[in-house]
Amino acid sequence: MKMILLMMTFMSNAEAKKRKKGEGVKVSITVMDHDTSKPVATAKIQHPKEEMPHRVNEVNGMWQDTEILLPDGMLQFTPGSSLEFEVSAPGYITQHIQYDVRRWKNNLSIKLQKMDISTTGIQIPIVPMDVDEERDPTMGGGGN
Repeated sequence: MKMILLMMTFMSNAEAKKRKKGEGVKVSITVMDHDTSKPVATAKIQHPKEEMPHRVNEVNGMWQDTEILLPDGMLQFTPGSSLEFEVSAPGYITQHIQYDVRRWKNNLSIKLQKMDISTTGIQIPIVPMDVDEERDPTMGGGGN
C-alpha cells in the first residue's frame, strides 16, 4: 500500500511540472559581476521592444519568466524561438544578448564588466559670477 501511495505521489508531481499547451518555457537570467562573480543587485533586463525593464532579484541577481508583455501583445518563450535582451546596471557596461530557447534548462549567466570611470584628467571650469566682491560693512543686510 505504501509503495502505491509513493508511486502516486511521484506521478502527480511529474504531471504538475508538465507544460500546458500554449504556455511558455521558463527562461532564467542571472546577472553577475565579471571580476567577483557576485550577483549584481541593481541589474535590469529588457527586450528591445519593451517599454519597462525587469529588475533582477536583489539577493541572487536572477530574473525568470515564461513570457513578456510587448506593445503588440504577449511574447511567450517557446522552444526554437530566438530572444533578444539588453542587460544593464549602473556602473557596468551594457550587454546585448541573443538566446535561442530550448525545451528545458534555459538558464543563462551573464557577467557584466565594470566601467572604467576615472576622474583623473577631468578639470572643473571656474565660472565667474561677480559675487566674489567683498561686502561693504556700512551697507545693511539682505533686506535693505
